[in-house]
Amino acid sequence: MHPWIENVTLRPAATPVTILPPDPAATVVWRMTPAGESDVLVAGPRTTASYHATKELPVCVRLRIRPGTLPLAGEILDRTVPLEDLCGPSARVLAEQLVTCRDRPEEAVELVGDFLLNRLPLRLAGRLELVDHAVADLRTRRVDETAARLGVSERYLRRVFRQTVGVSPKHFARIARVRSVIGEERNSWAETAAYAGYADQSHLIADFRSLMHVTPKAYAAGNVPLSTC
Repeated sequence: MHPWIENVTLRPAATPVTILPPDPAATVVWRMTPAGESDVLVAGPRTTASYHATKELPVCVRLRIRPGTLPLAGEILDRTVPLEDLCGPSARVLAEQLVTCRDRPEEAVELVGDFLLNRLPLRLAGRLELVDHAVADLRTRRVDETAARLGVSERYLRRVFRQTVGVSPKHFARIARVRSVIGEERNSWAETAAYAGYADQSHLIADFRSLMHVTPKAYAAGNVPLSTC
């Protein structure tokens, strides 16, 4: 698998509701309909969660792109566009070729990966190393602390994140904390808040509600707002 692909989901969700948490990474999605139609989409970073009824798709392969690798991520923030919009008509040809991988999704991953590597200016060096280190630090440290540890100014770090990741370091940190809470309830919400690096339980609840459109308790119970689609 290509090093800039962070993880891959090969099968469609088996739940009635598809939950897409906020995510600082872009995602490339290949899907097929029951009628045999094939398309490839690119979802930009999501600043908040979305929920929608799960579609019955025989194939839905999702490639999560390593944050900071796709320089176009900021241009499609909170949007999903056809790959053709970014790569031209060749993306339509790719979608047609992928039909042969209907029963071999692992091969589709390699095919899509090779296509992107040849057609999009993926960042594989330079500032990506800075982003990688910052991504690891921002989960537990403030933006100013992270910048100081990396030997750059806070202003420079913010600019690099806007240009390469698509969201600010501060919002990246908020997303990372909320994502760490999902499915992680411990003995109490106060304990979960401490584990995730929140100041207290009320801070956790406020941040979770802001990004997930629902309280942690309601989310854990499966009471999610489909109207956010």
